[in-house]
Amino acid sequence: MKPIVRFWNEQCGVTRRLETDTQGQRLLNRYAVAPLMNTFPSVATAIFSRSRGELARRLFAEREGGSFRVLRAMYEYEKPGNSGDLLNRILMQSPAIKAARNRRAIAQRLLEICLEEQPAGEPVLVLAFGGGDGRLEAEVIARTGRPDIYYCSVDKDADAAAENRKVMEEHGLGRRGFVFSGNVAEKRDLETVLEAAGRELSATFRQVNVSVCLGIAEYLDMGSASNEKLASLLDAVYGVTREEGSLIISQTDYHDRVAYLERELAWYMRLRDIDELATEVEKAKWRISVCEHEPMRLISMCLAKKSPAALRRFDDADRPTPARVQEVPVSRSKGRVGVGGR
Repeated sequence: MKPIVRFWNEQCGVTRRLETDTQGQRLLNRYAVAPLMNTFPSVATAIFSRSRGELARRLFAEREGGSFRVLRAMYEYEKPGNSGDLLNRILMQSPAIKAARNRRAIAQRLLEICLEEQPAGEPVLVLAFGGGDGRLEAEVIARTGRPDIYYCSVDKDADAAAENRKVMEEHGLGRRGFVFSGNVAEKRDLETVLEAAGRELSATFRQVNVSVCLGIAEYLDMGSASNEKLASLLDAVYGVTREEGSLIISQTDYHDRVAYLERELAWYMRLRDIDELATEVEKAKWRISVCEHEPMRLISMCLAKKSPAALRRFDDADRPTPARVQEVPVSRSKGRVGVGGR
């Protein structure tokens, strides 16, 4: 078992299979798949557009980018009838898509840990940024069996609200889910979200218990070398989080397998390495419980606590951060990666 997989399995108790590359797969992705998709984007688009698979169609024909429908197609690839043809199956095994599936498995385990710590007696609110249909969180909330846990997503996708209701019903959560459509950047924006969630869900939420930010940091501060917008969001979330509350956040890192050149896809991403993410989280007064790459080493996963009293350090603070190789110069404002969002 690779050390980073052992870390997530043994330290955090992730039970779902985490994906890695063999040496052969790494060489194939690095010297064949990545050059095709980055150096010859028109050719790659033409090839994958011919696929009958849902993921290839949404990425290369409809160019939906990081929509929750794209993520759903990625996550459900093992279900019968969802794997698609050969081209779609090849795409399913690309590094960025494996990394996104790892992110989902790890994030769900981190959310389980956070919910296990929540006291009974008052409503518990899970707030997700760009949460889409809420399936990632709904699966975890349903497993807790607690009727006092609610879910609110902030998402601009017009279809997210309708999909969210379906997902909540599917998991036996009734009307415990709500999608707020709008921009949030400051504490007063999040206070408005809390008020709207309380009205919609018929509960009183004084503060947030757990915030989930997966695939969202990549869309903040695009075109800028600063972290101003990310810092503002981290401060705002901190301000509306209860003292024992938690933050789960991920960030796509720089890596040596994708050149981040023009892909002719529909979205841009702002990349940050694991140290930059950790620095911004700590600058906002959060205390890090774990900050480590997922096994593909493309996405950084971070769990932070508001109060030191609630802190449990899963990783070793003195453990050296895994080396990140930057063989290809990249632009922080126009980096690309295979799949964004959740």
